[in-house]
Amino acid sequence: MLATVAPLSLVLLAAELPPDANTAASAAASSTAAAGEVVAGLRQRPSSGPLKRGIHELKDPTGWPAEPAPVIGALDAARFDAAVIKMCGEVARDEGLPEVVRVVREVAAETKTDPFMLAALAYRESRCRPWAVSTSGIGLLQIKASMFASGAKLPFPRTDLGREKLLDPAHNLRVGAALLAMWDTEHVSIDRAIGSTPHRTAVAHFFWGDKVWSATPEDRTLTARRRLLEMYGNAPVAFRPSSMELPITSPLEGAPRLGTSGLGVDREGGERSHRGVDIDATIGEPVRAVADGVVVFAGVDMTGDHPALGLLPRQLKRWRRPRMTSKMGPGGFFVRVMHADGVRSGYFHLNSFRVEEGQTVRAGDIIGSVGRTGVKTSGSHLHFEIHKDGDLKDPARFLSAWILPPDKTLTFAIAKAETRQRIARVARARRHAQAATQNGLL
Repeated sequence: MLATVAPLSLVLLAAELPPDANTAASAAASSTAAAGEVVAGLRQRPSSGPLKRGIHELKDPTGWPAEPAPVIGALDAARFDAAVIKMCGEVARDEGLPEVVRVVREVAAETKTDPFMLAALAYRESRCRPWAVSTSGIGLLQIKASMFASGAKLPFPRTDLGREKLLDPAHNLRVGAALLAMWDTEHVSIDRAIGSTPHRTAVAHFFWGDKVWSATPEDRTLTARRRLLEMYGNAPVAFRPSSMELPITSPLEGAPRLGTSGLGVDREGGERSHRGVDIDATIGEPVRAVADGVVVFAGVDMTGDHPALGLLPRQLKRWRRPRMTSKMGPGGFFVRVMHADGVRSGYFHLNSFRVEEGQTVRAGDIIGSVGRTGVKTSGSHLHFEIHKDGDLKDPARFLSAWILPPDKTLTFAIAKAETRQRIARVARARRHAQAATQNGLL
């Protein structure tokens, strides 16, 4: 599939569908069995509201490098199972995961589907829970009969979309594999005929149907697949140069990762500026030290002028209570590490951390997990900061070998426009105030 080349809070643009877009037969398209014509409104992902393009994605998805090739030859079942159980264990309870992973592996072999892609979809769609039922769908891959109008061409009998059948993990995965193969065959011609938000692969259609409205789900699924391949291959810690001549590794697995907001961007309507780079990530993902160093702080950001409070890992549970989270500042739980040559890294919004002040860490050591502590509106992400001799530096440049720059995203363009609007409002207010003062003096 890759040869054709790709519950979080998603910030969205206002590029809405036509007025009838929320009906089950109006937002997507399908190729007819007859002459390959595209008929609007037959295959789509159901939505409870108007569909809008996501902004946490590259304006031009060709900026992503090519995805890793599928594993050639026999799959090592033990290594595959361990990798999927490890990743799914970040977002789901361990009970039942070995059976789920076994089914993923066997169905992938039966349908000749990339097992890492099927596992990544299960991770993204249902958090590896075969019993999950939501407004989006049913079972491991969150498939739903209402995705397909009565006239839609499908690669299986329509009875295969029954609720009880889809709750069977093996059946759910077989249906999903058939859908992936269908869109892999048809997505190029469909995109040419009806247009879609720019995306990379047929996988994007799995989330939207024939017309793709956002590349974000595809990006996150492909990131999960890269992570699985790294775990399966037991990849060693890789180092690359940084802007400060300090060899570093990625703070998150599955690089490259997407930077969604950069240094200096407005926060809280311009009341403060963003001090780092936000990297798109899923709650529970491991966060790793980018270089050897010593932990100089591990604790919680506090509101107002209160200094950050140092904590031990065992004290975090108490801070999850509502009366305590209300005292938490925008940084949430965070860790700072001092490296060589006066370089200090910071990791914010953590769900948890496992290190203590004074502890020595090696590059690639897990120091915590991704969360959204301290975050008011956006989804989970890692906020990363970098200082050199006490001065704040641009972390996007420091991590340029490992993340795609935020200034290439739709988020950045919107943030720039909002900043210009704020500056214009301030200038108008000043001019009005000056005019009022002058009129008062006349």
